[in-house]
Amino acid sequence: MSRRVLALLLFAATPVAAQDEPIELADDPFEITDPIAAAPGTAEIGFVGAYERARQGRIRDTGAIQTEYEMGVLPRLELRLGQTGAYGNLETRRRLGTAVDLNDGDALPQQKEERERARAGGTSGLGLLYQLSEDRGATPAVGLLGRVRTIYGPGRTAYEAEGVALVGKTFRPGRLPLGVHANLGWTTRIDPQPGDRTNRYLFNASIGQALTSDLALVLTYALSQQERGDRDFSLLQAGFRYRLPNGAVVGLAGGAGLNRDTPALQISVAVQFALGN
Repeated sequence: MSRRVLALLLFAATPVAAQDEPIELADDPFEITDPIAAAPGTAEIGFVGAYERARQGRIRDTGAIQTEYEMGVLPRLELRLGQTGAYGNLETRRRLGTAVDLNDGDALPQQKEERERARAGGTSGLGLLYQLSEDRGATPAVGLLGRVRTIYGPGRTAYEAEGVALVGKTFRPGRLPLGVHANLGWTTRIDPQPGDRTNRYLFNASIGQALTSDLALVLTYALSQQERGDRDFSLLQAGFRYRLPNGAVVGLAGGAGLNRDTPALQISVAVQFALGN
């Protein structure tokens, strides 16, 4: 198995992308998804590592690792497989990897004790992205992303279904484009437990400016509803994406939450490899 993994990484490191094409402005490690589906016969694998620091509590640190595989299966249709794991100050039934308010006044004593312990959890997801339109003239690129997700960790395993509308528009197309993207979604908890919020919304937006054909600066804002009693997850990120000579893309993002129930600090690092032609 280790030889197969090594062979895959070596293959992924070979030049497969046209270096004269502008770098993508909306992707990992930022909390934004591009509406462009991979072409049939092409694929991409990405790895993201993240660190978050909670604003309060005895256990404040959370580390997370995420992998996602994207493959074009039909024209404008893309398959997505994702896996996330995290350890530290988290509550996987709410938002994996997000710092928890450890001073919840109405929580039971045993619940408070559980929240003050470092915990492990993760998610497994399967999704499809369908691209409805291309970015041409005044028409933006539009896509629909649907996925189901299993959330495991403390307590009973949970299941969620999510639908997200993806919009992207490039201004000043060419070698140094400026791009604006937005994601608007709705998440439904399947078989919720008492006290769980069954439905939640999300809205993410970003603006990216290419400085060279291989380097882009990106600013994003992520907003999503959390469980009852918690303020919305509200995070501002800034960083860059850089394409290496072999076609791989690395990214670095730093962010901070805008209220008590979001991290005081978030740092994310990503690397993506293109597979196929």
